[in-house]
Amino acid sequence: MLLLDRKTPKSILILEALLRRLDSNDRDFSYFQDYLTRLKFGHEGEHRVDREWFEMPYLNEHFLFFNYEIENEFGFSHQIDTLLLTKHFLLILEVKNIAGRIDYDEQKHQLIRTRPTGTEDTLTNPFDQLHRHEELFHRILSKWKFSLPIEKAVVMANPATIIGNVPKSPPIFHASGLRSFIKKCLVRHESQLTTGQLDKLAKQLLSRAVSRNFDLNISVDRIRKGVLCEKCNYAVAMTYGRGIWTCPKCGFESRDALLRALDDYRLLISERITNREFREFFNVDSGDAAQKILTRLNLVAVGNNRGRYYIIPDNLLSR
Repeated sequence: MLLLDRKTPKSILILEALLRRLDSNDRDFSYFQDYLTRLKFGHEGEHRVDREWFEMPYLNEHFLFFNYEIENEFGFSHQIDTLLLTKHFLLILEVKNIAGRIDYDEQKHQLIRTRPTGTEDTLTNPFDQLHRHEELFHRILSKWKFSLPIEKAVVMANPATIIGNVPKSPPIFHASGLRSFIKKCLVRHESQLTTGQLDKLAKQLLSRAVSRNFDLNISVDRIRKGVLCEKCNYAVAMTYGRGIWTCPKCGFESRDALLRALDDYRLLISERITNREFREFFNVDSGDAAQKILTRLNLVAVGNNRGRYYIIPDNLLSR
């Protein structure tokens, strides 16, 4: 059973919004562009591995947590690509989507990637990440009085990745080997939990799930204001009149262009917005016009008179 779906990470949504509103000549535009590309590449790899889970009828009773995040007792975050809970064992998976060849220097704790061009660079070490996660779950299971073996592995999502010199433990293999690995784990471990204990542990793990904040630490004055025209690749701010947003460059008209802009505001600035903030950011001159727009959007209003603000929901684009 899937308990936590793999949604598009908030970090990707925030970076997409930022790149719509950051001037292309901004000193950090290329950096954020590359950052977004890397995140999307990793997310695509995780989805590729996810498909393997739906061809394992022998798995029986189990719970899957995609993008599981939890804080340890010291207040530090653990982000786990995939967590599998069964009656037999708990599995922690680190998914990597890497092009080229990878080798690991155990003495230096260094993962080296050699690109097809021959250039080398270092990547985040997944083996130390897994050991850190494993230690946390040993503490959690002990505290909650569950006796359950912990398995861990690194899965390569890119079928073209060449796995070179790597340690035998934790195992590292391509996504195509996941089913075989799960079978071996099921043979290696006898059932440890009853159905009731499995359900209880799943609920406790789900209750501990958190969502990390993703802060770009970028000043608001670098973010372009307004409702931006999608037909002009968000390069031009639209004007508002008689309930319609119009692009002064291409003439595109839309009643719904505000939704994307308001969602950008939520992601980059705040989920709360006042009438005054709305007028200033979206270039609406009239307070009455702003009030009508906000009312028409059916946003939840909090407070009265000058202290009133509106909550921008995270499902605004799908309403």
